[in-house]
Amino acid sequence: MKQILVELKEMPELNIQVEEIIKTWESGKYKQVLFHIYSGMEAEKFTAYAAKRLQKLFPEADIVGTMSAGEIMDGHLIKKGILIGALFLESATAEVFRYDNVKGNEPSVGRKIREQLDSIPEIKAAELLLPGTEFDTKELFDEIDECDKSIRIFGGYSGGHTMNSPVHYVFDASGIMFDSILVTTFAGSDFHIDIDKVIGWEPLGVPFTVTKADGHKLIELDNRPASGIYEKFLEIDRRLDSNAKEGYTFPLLAEYNGEEWLRSAIHIEEDGSLNMHGSVMEGMDIQLSYGNPASIVKQVNERLEKVHDFKPQAIFIYSCIVRKAFWERYVDLELKPFGQLCSTTGFYTWGEVIRDTESGEIVEHNVTQLSIAMREGEPSDEELPEVQVDDSILKGPAAQMRRLTSLVYTTMEELQKAQKDLQVLNEKLRLMAERDALTGLFNRGKTEDIIYDFLDETAKNGTPLSLLMIDIDYFKSVNDEYGHQTGDKVLKETAALLDDAAGGVPDGHAGRWGGEEFFVILPNTGSEDAMSIAEALRKRVENHDFPGVGHLTISLGVITVSKRVNAKDMFLRVDKALYDAKEGGRNCIVKVEM
Repeated sequence: MKQILVELKEMPELNIQVEEIIKTWESGKYKQVLFHIYSGMEAEKFTAYAAKRLQKLFPEADIVGTMSAGEIMDGHLIKKGILIGALFLESATAEVFRYDNVKGNEPSVGRKIREQLDSIPEIKAAELLLPGTEFDTKELFDEIDECDKSIRIFGGYSGGHTMNSPVHYVFDASGIMFDSILVTTFAGSDFHIDIDKVIGWEPLGVPFTVTKADGHKLIELDNRPASGIYEKFLEIDRRLDSNAKEGYTFPLLAEYNGEEWLRSAIHIEEDGSLNMHGSVMEGMDIQLSYGNPASIVKQVNERLEKVHDFKPQAIFIYSCIVRKAFWERYVDLELKPFGQLCSTTGFYTWGEVIRDTESGEIVEHNVTQLSIAMREGEPSDEELPEVQVDDSILKGPAAQMRRLTSLVYTTMEELQKAQKDLQVLNEKLRLMAERDALTGLFNRGKTEDIIYDFLDETAKNGTPLSLLMIDIDYFKSVNDEYGHQTGDKVLKETAALLDDAAGGVPDGHAGRWGGEEFFVILPNTGSEDAMSIAEALRKRVENHDFPGVGHLTISLGVITVSKRVNAKDMFLRVDKALYDAKEGGRNCIVKVEM
């Protein structure tokens, strides 16, 4: 495998500019050449000419092209124009497929692509080039997802050099296309590919939940207009024509199915909704984010190590236009090291596509750098240079930005830690407010609340509710004879027995009513079952050996209700039942119904 790159300077004499490509092809060493053309030209005439002229020079070649938001050549962003990449293959096979009339037919087009991918022997990877993000990409990708999960899939969306560019197209030698997808497949037993993504943006502020969304339109966050996240925190007015430009370097960081996605806004609508570069789904957790140079450099360096070890013969870089805007004059910072490993080409996209290797799901990304390393055969014995991002060149405002983002990141970490500590403290306070300090059971107030909630359910649905009111027999004599410390131990052990009994019933609870009195709450439990549970509990306590005291008994009042009742009357009745059990000799159960 070999890759040769040519930056076209002007329209005529294309054959002179691609002379090295012609000589390499005529050498006879390679069986196939695949051309990628990345065009930064909004006017299609020059782009169409270049593709058609190239096809005439190489009639047997496959040609695939896309409009570009920036052309990448050997680790550098070149001047806006047209870049040709010729990928020569010795044993592998590359093939380009075109799918037209996509909009409105996404599921059927997706099925055709899936069937095509699964039909190719020894297929290893597929590249998708799409004209903008106007399709229902979820319906499209849901179909393609079903292809063989071993197939690596990557790609990007076309778009112009400016965020408000209205033109998006892909093309081949036949011409420019605005409603087509170009799919390039790579196959062969000797073909190897390694693909991964780099983000480097960090969360900023508190997370929100997507409560209303429609494809690429984010409508509501936490049941409020989504634009509020920019209006409130970044003071971006939705009425400004440049509102998206004001905020796209602060994309939204989403977490979905355990993976981080970035989403940048194309435009903030007057109704408060956000038009996004990628699809969003209800239920996503989402928050503002900012580019942290230190995190970006760290992640790119980690990726460079893997690419270095892979020993590539060609690299594609598909990176987001937002990253280009973020780095400005330092845009080559995260590109250059790849070009030092081998011939590297690619383009700045309006969205990136990569398939999750575990789930097989094709995921849209924004503000992400994809690096696609390829080779034929086993890794070469030739040593590649050790490369890393050199961020020492960041000076002046860029250095201040790096320090500022470091400050923001550190501050966010401290705030998040403080928030977690506060959550832990609030949980402790909540437990203190609900739990009895000695036994750990619910206290009287919480026990009463739980009973009232279940009484409401019984009133609505007619489901039975049973309550056991319990008193430890002769508990006063335990305190008098053995002391209050021993008495506290008896209360704790009795509470544990009651809690265990309550746990045997779904949604069962135990609570301390006061002193040596307790309640066991048994929802959806009829009178007969309640009596069985009460009797089993009575025997268990009777047979329990309380350290230092020996055996004790309990008395129980049992009540079952299955309709709306007066709560005050119910408490009086079960209390009377407990009183009757104690008056009847203790260590027994008295049942009452309403």
